[in-house]
Amino acid sequence: MTICQDMEPAVRDLGRVVEDAVERNSWGKSRSDRKCRFPNTGGLHRTSGNAPLDTQNISLNNGTILGSHIGPTKTHTCKINDHGSTITPIVGGTTPTSNPSWCHVNKSNTPSSKRTRVAACAFKEKSLNSASRITKHKRHTNTKRKRYKQVKFLKEVKICNVALSRRVKIMTTDDIRRHIVVCDGGDTIDDAIQPESSSSDVHYLRIRDGDLWIADTVNATLGLRFILPGDTTPVFLRLPRIEALGIMNDGRSICSAMKSCASTQRQSLARGTQNHVFIDNSNKYCCVGAQPGRAEKGVLSGLYRLKHGFLSNEWDSLHKILKRGEYAFDRYMDTDVIRHISCARSRVIFRTMEPSPSSSYKKTARFYNGLGFGINVYLRSHIDRDFTMSIVQVHIDNHVYQVDDKILCYFAFPRIGLAVALRPGDFLLFNPQEPHSISSRCRKEDEIFCISSYLKTDVVGLNDNSNPVV
Repeated sequence: MTICQDMEPAVRDLGRVVEDAVERNSWGKSRSDRKCRFPNTGGLHRTSGNAPLDTQNISLNNGTILGSHIGPTKTHTCKINDHGSTITPIVGGTTPTSNPSWCHVNKSNTPSSKRTRVAACAFKEKSLNSASRITKHKRHTNTKRKRYKQVKFLKEVKICNVALSRRVKIMTTDDIRRHIVVCDGGDTIDDAIQPESSSSDVHYLRIRDGDLWIADTVNATLGLRFILPGDTTPVFLRLPRIEALGIMNDGRSICSAMKSCASTQRQSLARGTQNHVFIDNSNKYCCVGAQPGRAEKGVLSGLYRLKHGFLSNEWDSLHKILKRGEYAFDRYMDTDVIRHISCARSRVIFRTMEPSPSSSYKKTARFYNGLGFGINVYLRSHIDRDFTMSIVQVHIDNHVYQVDDKILCYFAFPRIGLAVALRPGDFLLFNPQEPHSISSRCRKEDEIFCISSYLKTDVVGLNDNSNPVV
């Protein structure tokens, strides 16, 4: 992690700002307690965490590759393949002529599609409007505070040059689009995905073989952050383990709710060929929350499930985990991303997930419209038509989460050659426009519950072309 010279005054000012107990506790940590490292192969951590913070940059024949680096700011060129091509953001950053890299909008000329574009631009329009000096000062202070927090508590992920020089496989966007790319998270051959003879077009990225570089840290006070060269918004953020457990350290209620929902659903939800879900045995993939009507206009609440045996208290358990995800989003996501979705919600009043009618808590979700989840599932690498950053978690039943829990699965980014280790209760915030997928479970004896929170672009458009108001 590096702090640019122009940020030094902000860091000094913010040194006095302590927002919560997690930050207070971490001030007292010694330098050795805060150390973490990434393994030099695609395997799991097998170190005590006392390795040096710096990974030396090594020059290869084709150029220089970014390594894990914490120290003075330097300029690097990130080469990722034999031809020396550079990883670049799929979509441009926030400019007057483009949408943010994390936001999908519909392109047709229907009122619903126009609403998605208007909502995406609301942040820019509000930025152009004159604001009072106090408002500008608050925005600037919030931006500096969040930047300082990320620099202090999130380790910057740089793909190790040693890993890239060996066997890490980086897929092109065209490869991911034309082939079925899945991530095999099995620790051993016995835990591996069993290839289907009928599916010859499936490309397996195996964690145990080092096909993907593993982003992880054994230091529970540090999270992870990865930003592509040339971009300013993270591809993903993983909250520090201690902070994630402070938000949620027991998955029994949420696992019970997911099981109940699956039992009341007749069959697994199909997501289409491009977003194919692979399911073990008779398990199902489910989605709950507000969703666009299929046979009618508008966005429906999704509460129809309560009429088919799904209990109100279990619906509220799912609503509660979504709200906790929004809390994690507020705590660590860039202020530009938060302001983008806040301005969009002010401009277009779209529907979000709401509690059950019998709930004593009547507030709807702030940003997200729904949840998708499954038991022992893994997905094809894909991009989502989501409007803002999404959140993914994995859970296990009958277990109080601990700092040193084993890794359950991985969240893969094959275009970058990265996979993020996920333990029970971890919060991973990610850009849904970057090709991604959840891996298969590490051990077959574990029953894992994967759940993601999202805001679909079609929900932002209100799914109503009869309404000309944009």
